[in-house]
Amino acid sequence: MPNNSLVHLLSAAVAFVLIAQTHAVSAPTYHRDIAPIILDNCAACHRPGEAAPFPLLQYADVKRRATQVADLTASRAMPPWKASPGEVHFVGERRLTDGQIKLISDWVAAGCVEGDPKDSPPQPVFADGWRNGPPDLVLTMPEPYAVPADGPDIYRSFVIPVEIPKGKFVRAAEFRPGNRTVVHHAVLSTMKREAIAKKLAAEPKGHGPGFKSGLNAPGDRMPGSPGIWVPGKDPLPLPDGYAMAWPQGCDLLVQLHLHPSGKAEVEQSSIGLYLTDEPPKGALIPFVMMNRNVDIAPGQKDFTLRSEKAVTQDVDVIGFFPHMHLIGRTCTATATLPGGKKINLLTIADWDFRWQGYYQCKTPVRLPAGTMVECVWTFDNSAENPSQPSNPPKRVRFGEGTTDEMGAIVMDFVPAPVQPAEAGVSLARDLMARHDTNKDQKLSRAELMKADPSKEKDIEHALAHFDADKDGLLNEAELKAACTALVASRER
Repeated sequence: MPNNSLVHLLSAAVAFVLIAQTHAVSAPTYHRDIAPIILDNCAACHRPGEAAPFPLLQYADVKRRATQVADLTASRAMPPWKASPGEVHFVGERRLTDGQIKLISDWVAAGCVEGDPKDSPPQPVFADGWRNGPPDLVLTMPEPYAVPADGPDIYRSFVIPVEIPKGKFVRAAEFRPGNRTVVHHAVLSTMKREAIAKKLAAEPKGHGPGFKSGLNAPGDRMPGSPGIWVPGKDPLPLPDGYAMAWPQGCDLLVQLHLHPSGKAEVEQSSIGLYLTDEPPKGALIPFVMMNRNVDIAPGQKDFTLRSEKAVTQDVDVIGFFPHMHLIGRTCTATATLPGGKKINLLTIADWDFRWQGYYQCKTPVRLPAGTMVECVWTFDNSAENPSQPSNPPKRVRFGEGTTDEMGAIVMDFVPAPVQPAEAGVSLARDLMARHDTNKDQKLSRAELMKADPSKEKDIEHALAHFDADKDGLLNEAELKAACTALVASRER
């Protein structure tokens, strides 16, 4: 019996050691497990000179804020990425996985073990100056704006005169806040100079440069990613082959969301424009989904807006800019393809106006003609909504003011490339309809030359190679074959 007791005692001791060793091996450490998450997803903003209130670059930084980091990542308040996971993936996603969030929580619960610094990834390198390299044109607010030490957030638009050289197009814009402590986000737009003059004339004197604006940025937002800046966002150019032709008679409007820091500050932002000589192969077309029927009773917790619109041509979706105001809660965009298949384009389950942004697709999303796009927005006008601007809540209607609301999603797309066969058939039908003067459903050399005398070489080639019955004319089938070959040769 004593021997058995000794065996049991030794077995228990060995088991305890093995469990302790297993725990020691599996316990997360900062350098091996936590640093890769923090440096990849948080350091862009949480570093000196950026908008975040404290750095998260070293073990000591993260340990000091460990409980806060665990709580904010568990609630998904940080990092600030609002798009839910879905079928469409976006450039620059900062969404943590459930496993990463649990790892941070486990690390904090285990006492914030540092681990071996050799296990840590290299510190991120952030480019000084312009992240896209030297701009072709640098635009700066003509005057600094004085931001008071305290008070409500400020939404103000500033005018920067612009003269784009003839024959140049804007392919990218990089926003640089003069004072990252107070600039929460920026929207870049264009507006006719006459309209700007009216805005400035209506502005009360003594309020500094620019004019007061609501939560909606005035003017026409610059297309794609260049139109909006939030902390940590990469200044992405427009997709290859696309650029913006600067509208005639327009200047740049920079709408800033400014947040008082507790001391008097000044702000004077700059914007770098990157230009190209290459004419764009097309323009990004804003497909605007909006519902203005906003009438939300005080205390109403779940008010819903819907909007539905058909896509009338094959398009490639480049990105999305969702927009609501302060009491917005959720928004979704869903595409129903002609065959009935549904695609979840964008879902934001926890809207926060302070973290609105532009979601650029990693890969363009093809929507064929006939696709129906449905957008749904929900709002919470109760006193329990932490973003409620009114105390007590009041009736909310459509508008641009802080206490007004709206539901909008702008879907930027480009027309999908037309296949040579499709384009060839379309060209052949057009030629036959417009130039078959004797209505014999055939085109002669003379009729083709009347269509476009400059294309004599193409016409001779078509008659030589596609006149299958050798009658000196091109019937419907022969003309389609000739036009398809012509379109294909131009694309090579």
